[in-house]
Amino acid sequence: MRDIFYILFRHKWMIAIISLLAIATAVTVNLTWPVLYQTEAKLLIKWVTNSHAPDQTMQNSQLMSSPDDRSGPNIINSEVAILTSEDVVAQAVDVIGPSNLLARAGGGSNRVEAISYAMTHLTNEVPKQSDVIIVSFKHPDPAMAQQFLSQMISAYLKKHSEIHRPEISDYLRGQIDTCKGKLNETDKELRSVKQAAGIISLDDSRKQAGDETGRLEREIRETQADMAAEQAIIEGRQKVLSLSTPLQSGANVGTNAPASSNQPPPVAASVVAEYQRLNAMLVSLRAKEQELLGSYTTNNPHVQFTQTQIANTEAKCRQMEEQNPALLAVKPMPAPAAAAGPAGPDPKTLLNEEILKQGALTLKFQVLTNQLAQENAKSASISGSEGQIIELQRNRDLYERQLEFYQTKLDAAGAEQAIGPGNSNVALAEQPTIAFRNAGKLMKACIGILVGGLALALALPFVIELYLDQSLKRVSEIQTKLGVPSFITLPRLNGNARQRLNGAVKVPLLTAGAAAAGAGEPSAVGPLAPPAGGEIAPWDDQHALRPFFETLRDRLMTYFEMINLTHKPKLVAITSCGHHAGVTTTAAGLASSLSETGDGNVLLVDMNVRDGEAHHFYKGKLTCPLEEVLEKRDDALVHGNLYIAKDGDPNDKLPRVLPKRFSHLVPKMRASDYDYIIFDMPPISQISITPRLARFMDMVLLVVESGKTDSDTARRATALLTESKTNVGVVLNKSREYLPRSLQQDI
Repeated sequence: MRDIFYILFRHKWMIAIISLLAIATAVTVNLTWPVLYQTEAKLLIKWVTNSHAPDQTMQNSQLMSSPDDRSGPNIINSEVAILTSEDVVAQAVDVIGPSNLLARAGGGSNRVEAISYAMTHLTNEVPKQSDVIIVSFKHPDPAMAQQFLSQMISAYLKKHSEIHRPEISDYLRGQIDTCKGKLNETDKELRSVKQAAGIISLDDSRKQAGDETGRLEREIRETQADMAAEQAIIEGRQKVLSLSTPLQSGANVGTNAPASSNQPPPVAASVVAEYQRLNAMLVSLRAKEQELLGSYTTNNPHVQFTQTQIANTEAKCRQMEEQNPALLAVKPMPAPAAAAGPAGPDPKTLLNEEILKQGALTLKFQVLTNQLAQENAKSASISGSEGQIIELQRNRDLYERQLEFYQTKLDAAGAEQAIGPGNSNVALAEQPTIAFRNAGKLMKACIGILVGGLALALALPFVIELYLDQSLKRVSEIQTKLGVPSFITLPRLNGNARQRLNGAVKVPLLTAGAAAAGAGEPSAVGPLAPPAGGEIAPWDDQHALRPFFETLRDRLMTYFEMINLTHKPKLVAITSCGHHAGVTTTAAGLASSLSETGDGNVLLVDMNVRDGEAHHFYKGKLTCPLEEVLEKRDDALVHGNLYIAKDGDPNDKLPRVLPKRFSHLVPKMRASDYDYIIFDMPPISQISITPRLARFMDMVLLVVESGKTDSDTARRATALLTESKTNVGVVLNKSREYLPRSLQQDI
């Protein structure tokens, strides 16, 4: 908080000036701001007509949209854009007249300026979750504000009607003709594809092909069964025919004629008849089996029963053949049913008939197989054209919906033209109100100026202190930024040295000669005005800075005691980071304070080699070189135990030889009887001799001018001195306290 108070009090005049400027600006704006009157109107958007073509999912009933739909915000934004468009404003300006609109708004009759003024002072607002648009207009003339807003709403309603309810136009007819042309082309292509595929209806063709294929497959299976049955019958006929000749030659089977010894014994006629009956039954059962297999599987009970009968009949035939081997050679035809009946058909004739039937069935099977292949090819052709037919049919349906949509729009436009504008979808919820004075913007501007000015007044000091001004100003900054001890802070007095501490009166330092008047480095108390005659005068006890130099002396002596520095003389150098920091004043004051202790002699050495350097002592000139003072010092005596000298020749163009010469003088200094030797050193820089001589010193005091010495410069100077392994301290000169006495707590 003390840092904040310090910054605020240090820049209090800047804060006050900026604050007064902000207040004056706000007052000026309040007095000069033009008085505007505002009128408002409210429009209710009920619904709008869709003007885009339908897609494949849009129904013919979807011709209107409401702000309550999902597209509600887009509808409201579109209407706001139409309402505040330049076309609508221009129509209202043309009706009112540019000169009438600008009569009390700067004057003039330029139409462009009138439109620009109207659009600048026109505002709109859409309350959240609302279908109402609030539009307002500001003008210096209340009557003109209300009149212009009324004309603008009329222009908007007309523009809305032109956009959403267009009259019959060639556009709709052109769209209808386009849809018809596309529809005709699609129909033509669809017929061509169907004709190439040989179909009329895709669904009917698929169903008919499936039914025909199923029928042919069933007939083929039945024909295969009939062919198997005929084959069995033919084999039976062939067996009967092979037995007919032996039976005739052996007609006398029942006689007593001896049989051949190589032939099996004759078979009884009843056994032959039974054997023939079983063979005929076997043929019939096999034919029945083939017929059943044409319709059923082998797991069917009827098929299994027939197969069982076939197995039993075959077993009986094999048993008879084993008992009567002659049946293997001759298989007689079954005997006639009745001896008295008519003779049966010829076996050869029956065999030929069965062979003919077998050929007919084979031919039928080939025909049915060819017909099935044709049906399969036709089904494949239908499947290949199915995708193209479906796509063409889908496009045809889309063109039909578009044609229906545009036809509906054309009919609706004709109906609206006949009915007139009575069925509007925009309602004027509130007529333009009586214009009232709108001071809200003026108050916001004034408050903004005041708040902005005060914020700038309070923020600018912190910006200056924290970012722009990096100079050292207080003891706390020296300790945190430089890291070296601070010995004392010397206050800044005014230029006439009239500011006193504890009521002190003006008394100069040790007087200088008349030649020093107006020359030399300014001291902490300002330029000196020494009395005429150039007599030597001591430090005055009532001088304002005397207590501070005595305190500096005591702290320096205490510091030497703390570090156990007891040898004599003690070499103390005083330097700075730039000119006019108060080094000469500090060196003179410290030397005078040390000489007043009475313990020993004090030598003040001016290391500045510039010609005409003014000094506080001895008529403004230093005439005794350092080497002479170390050997013979009577001419260098100023007062009491205080001696002054200089090192270096003003005509010397090579000050770089000074450190070498100075190193030869150090043994003489150590052997002298001085207690303290104070060196007034040049400012520290990259080419200065001060860093090179610092290594010979017991203590180097860096004088920092408050508010002018940059922290980075002081940090680099401290680093240069620290590299010489000498003790470094800081004297803060020309410091000012901006805080009230109750907040001043620095020690």
